[in-house]
Amino acid sequence: MNRAARSLVGILSTAVLAACAGGATTTPVASPPPSTPSVASSPAASGPTTVAMGTFHSVDADASGTVALEHLADGSFAVVFEEFTVANAEHTNVILVPNTDVTKDADIDQATIVDLGPLTGTTGMQDYKVPAEMTAGAMGYHTVVLWDTAMKHAIAAAPLTLK
Repeated sequence: MNRAARSLVGILSTAVLAACAGGATTTPVASPPPSTPSVASSPAASGPTTVAMGTFHSVDADASGTVALEHLADGSFAVVFEEFTVANAEHTNVILVPNTDVTKDADIDQATIVDLGPLTGTTGMQDYKVPAEMTAGAMGYHTVVLWDTAMKHAIAAAPLTLK
């Protein structure tokens, strides 16, 4: 192996090891061109990308199941429930809040919610589109809440953790 090839192998090895260790390398690495969208602004072309996950816990009533915040191929976001169960869907909407979690009704500032609409059922997989005007800020919402619109209280919440 000639000197140039050994040097290139050393540079690539350093870059790979630094990336795996989460550290930085002092070897300059070419950045993507400015027109290349970042992962946060554009999902993989092959389909939805799960960017955050959560599990429902009780606030004022019981609900179970998981929630995923998915970045869709068209650039929009959706909230997807799986293995979901709640006793009643009457007067219940799905909302997003910026809080890292909701454990009591007072945790919710109603001026900051994003309402995704009425709960479509009491069991099973369900999808809720994030409104187009909220797409740019969707990553700023950290908890999915089942919100009783008649009584103005949280039924259950699912704090989202980035994947």
